[in-house]
Amino acid sequence: MECNAFHHWLRTRDGHNKQDSPGAMAHQADCSDCQQLYALDTRAEQGVALAFASQDLPRDLAEKIDQRLDLESPPSIFNGFISKHGRFKRFAPLAGFPAILVGFMALVMILAGVFTLHTPSFKNLEQISEQAVTDHLKGNQEISFDTTALYQAREMFKRELGFNVLLPNLDSQGVLLVGGRLCTLGKCRAAYFVIKKQGRTGSLFIMDTDYLDFEIADKSRFSTTIKGCAAEVWKDNGQVYAMVF
Repeated sequence: MECNAFHHWLRTRDGHNKQDSPGAMAHQADCSDCQQLYALDTRAEQGVALAFASQDLPRDLAEKIDQRLDLESPPSIFNGFISKHGRFKRFAPLAGFPAILVGFMALVMILAGVFTLHTPSFKNLEQISEQAVTDHLKGNQEISFDTTALYQAREMFKRELGFNVLLPNLDSQGVLLVGGRLCTLGKCRAAYFVIKKQGRTGSLFIMDTDYLDFEIADKSRFSTTIKGCAAEVWKDNGQVYAMVF
């Protein structure tokens, strides 16, 4: 197997299949670049699986929630139609039909609002800056790859995020790239890079413009200072960049 064939296999392999291709395993054992790419991809798969793993509720938690909801539930429009024994009261035919219909329509609208999933998004540049500073100050500077595996990392980012992650011209800004990993900026999936400038450690977040709920001109920059950190946000190459020092 050649490198191109190995890259194709890696992009299309089933992460739930415990038995990997013998040919692919033999190739990555002899090719250090593909071996690094395989290890990086495997760690990414494990991280995604762990993030979305389901957990059992503590015992009696569901029952306690139901009891609490019963205590705090506001009066219902159906209360007038239900007896103390839980049975519907007898009324003249169709007498309560309009109220029941209104109640049913309201219930449908509430359930539709609860179960409709909205794509996470940012409303303005200030919100992006604040979130980038908040995540930067958490101090999680763990990286899953360094600059020697940057090519493999870009392949992984493309597969996981759905777009080609393009780094800005860091050299022109006197910024040194250390490494990076997959992350979330708030609730939006993004690429994260650890950077350094004049002895200071910073964070660089790159995400897709699909997470923007507003328009921003290409190459326009927004700079601000939050909690003692200098934050800069801009759009270029069809991507959004947030840099914090």
